[in-house]
Amino acid sequence: MTSAPALTASVVICVYTEKRWDDIVAAVDSVQAQDVAATETLVVVDHNPALLARAQAALTGPGVRVLPNANKQGLSGARNTAVAEATGEVVVFLDDDAAARPG
Repeated sequence: MTSAPALTASVVICVYTEKRWDDIVAAVDSVQAQDVAATETLVVVDHNPALLARAQAALTGPGVRVLPNANKQGLSGARNTAVAEATGEVVVFLDDDAAARPG
């Protein structure tokens, strides 16, 4: 019996405020620390130029891409931006104030 090949995953973290900066960094770090690496981590910044600049400068880990929301302001627009950019076969959404469990 052969096992099916693993699916690739894009992890999306939508962000909008610098007040959650430590949470944002922890969320990205938790994705980077997984036993099975995501294809990419997309951090989508929702119409906040200062946060976009800060995230682009600081969130530079392997496979991390920081993008501006290209759609209407709000979570739906940010998620649609991510889905349009994602290259993984599966898209996983992680809240900006959450962390993925180890493993």
